[in-house]
Parts: sequence; C-alpha cells; structure tokens
Amino acid sequence: MAPSTRLPLHDIRIVDLSTVVSGPLATRMLADQGADVVKVEAPGSGDLTRDVTSHRGGMTALYAACNRGKRAITLDLRDERGREVLHRLVATADAVVQNFRPGVVERLGVGYDDLVAVSPNLVYLSISGFGFEGPMSGLPVYDNLIQAGAGLAALQTDATGRPTLVRNLVLDKITALTAAQALTSALLGRRVDGEGRHVRVSMLDAAISFLWVDGATDVALLEEDVTHLPTPVGDTTITEFADGYGTVAAVSDDHFRSLCDVYGCPEIAADPRWDTLAKRFADPGYRELMRDRIMPRAKALPVRETIARLQAAGVGAAEIVSLAELPEHPQAVANDTFVVSTHPAAGRLREPRPAARSTTDGSADPAGPAPLSGEHTDAVLAELGYAPVEVTALRSAGVVA
Repeated sequence: MAPSTRLPLHDIRIVDLSTVVSGPLATRMLADQGADVVKVEAPGSGDLTRDVTSHRGGMTALYAACNRGKRAITLDLRDERGREVLHRLVATADAVVQNFRPGVVERLGVGYDDLVAVSPNLVYLSISGFGFEGPMSGLPVYDNLIQAGAGLAALQTDATGRPTLVRNLVLDKITALTAAQALTSALLGRRVDGEGRHVRVSMLDAAISFLWVDGATDVALLEEDVTHLPTPVGDTTITEFADGYGTVAAVSDDHFRSLCDVYGCPEIAADPRWDTLAKRFADPGYRELMRDRIMPRAKALPVRETIARLQAAGVGAAEIVSLAELPEHPQAVANDTFVVSTHPAAGRLREPRPAARSTTDGSADPAGPAPLSGEHTDAVLAELGYAPVEVTALRSAGVVA
C-alpha cells in the first residue's frame, strides 16, 4: 500500500526480517505512521503467526494485527541469489528490523556488518530475547519466559504465594513499543547527522525497564535506613459484586471516605488509624482491612449501580469488560476506537485504530490490509530492476515464491 504523503514517515522504507510479534508489531506501528514496510518471509514456512489463532481465507487474526499496511515478499536468504535480492532492497531502504536469535543473521550473511556495506547510513534494529551476550542469550524465548525472568510473574503472586502469568503477550508488545520508539529516534538522529546506527533491544531489558518504574519501589533505594512501603498498586484487586466484577482505586482521603460511604462502612474511614493516605500506606494491616472488612461488602451490591455511584463521587471505579464487549462500550464508541474493514481474503475484520492520532495527517486510520504470503514479490522485484524472466528464474529455483 502506498503511504500517504501527509503521514510523518511517508518517505521511510523499512525492510522487516522479523517474525511473530515483537518485531512485526513494531514495524506495523511505523506502517500506520506512513512507512513503506516490506516484510521478507521464507518461502514455504513464512511467519509462524500465519498458522496460529482464528483464521479465514488463509489469514489469521494475529498475523493481520501485527502486519497490516505492509507489503510482503518471499525470499530464501540461505541462497546467495536471495541475499543479492535483499541487498538490492536494502540499498533502497532506510532501516532493517530483525529479531532472530543472536548469531543467526551473521550466519545467514544479513547481519549489520553485511548490510551496512550495502547501505552505509542504514539504521539496523536488532531485537533479542534475553540479550545479545551472556549465558542465556542463545536460548529460545517466548513471552512467558520473559515474564518469568523479568520479575513479572513474581509481581503477580496470588494470595497463596504462587507466581502467576499474565495470559497475554504483554512483554512481546512492550518490546515492540520500545523498538518502534528506538527506531524512530534513530531515524531522526540520522536525519540530523547523516549517520546510520545499530540499535539493539532485548525483550528482557525492555520488560525490566517497563516493570521497574513502580514494581521495584521496594528494591530501588539501597541505603540501610529506607522506609519501606507497599507499591502504589499493591492493594489493587478485582472486586466481586452481586452480579459482576469491577475494580476500584480509592487513593485520596476524600475518595476513601466516599468508598466507605457507598459500601456502608463510614466508620472505617473515620477511624483515626486510617483517616489519611499516609496512615493507610504505613499500616501493614491496611491490606487485610480492605480484603476482610471493606471489599466483601460489595458482594451485596449491584455492579453497575455501585460503579456509577462511586464514579459520581469521584472515586476511580470500572466494571470488568470483556474484549467481545468493547466495540459496543460507550467510551470506545465515543473514542471511535474500532474500525471494520474488508480484507481481501479474511473478509470483514474489526481492529482498533492507531492509538496515537494526529488531527491533521490522516493517522486515525489503519495503514491497510495485512498481505498474503508473497503477495508483493513480483511488484517489489520489478521496482528493484528485475525483469519478468529473471523473477521467473528465481521462482523456479525456489529463491522466491
């Protein structure tokens, strides 16, 4: 899809060698911002997300979410002729993104040193799992492994002391956000000084940086006389109401009093042991107070009416909403969050608009449909100067498909 000339990255071309989520989602964000992203996949296998999650017409929901707005070519990088095609493509590009295990791109001959020889001011972004050196750098990586290794599972310890996982690829996506910001920053830097860069992002580092802000408040201060207090979200729980679930954040003194009023226990808010935020945070028994004396009262209250009363009193409160309910949620409708488009293969497809939207450049719309495997191989090779007979020869040899 041709990028709009009004979008901020309309003159940027990115060669996307990455697979699964961390790299593809990063480049999809940049495609939404106007970049021409050319996704390179191996003939036959391709990105494994083409084969997982709900699908129709050869297009899965996960692949569509991570690769909309891109062009796709198939290319065997193990073949010298495939690498020659890649070199021609990179010579026209501003950036390359890859998320192979450390050492793989070097063995394939498409590492930073290989490609910067083709394009000296290239921005090359490498994403790894645990890191680029060290005892775990060569291990396979998945989101749940980073949740374990970065401390997220420990932060999610349940009431029995058992660590739990977030059932979502949350750290893959945090890595994608980190990578997209880093790549945009590197491209801006190149525009200033004309120099390329090799930017390296590990999932482990991205996850730790993300979690540390509030998750590590008890271990960040290293002097011996530190006053240790709970984390800001240490008391955050799911509240069971009579007919549903919600969550409440009554932080300020006024909000705590309002919460206790709505729940029918104003005497607790008036108790001098807990009548200020400082006292509540300093009291090691405050969590038990919330768990045993305040929150159980919600079980007798209707969820929507009670949430509405809390919100009217200025208390942070929200009903638990499923993903299936989101498109009809009044706030999502007001935000114009979702759009339904028609994918050439998958048919009608609901997806969220880009979260960051400019009022002047048309960035409120998704960049375009996700490509089928090798959909743009012929067109891209033609742009690179390959004659139809040459493309046919490469296809016959299995270099492209």
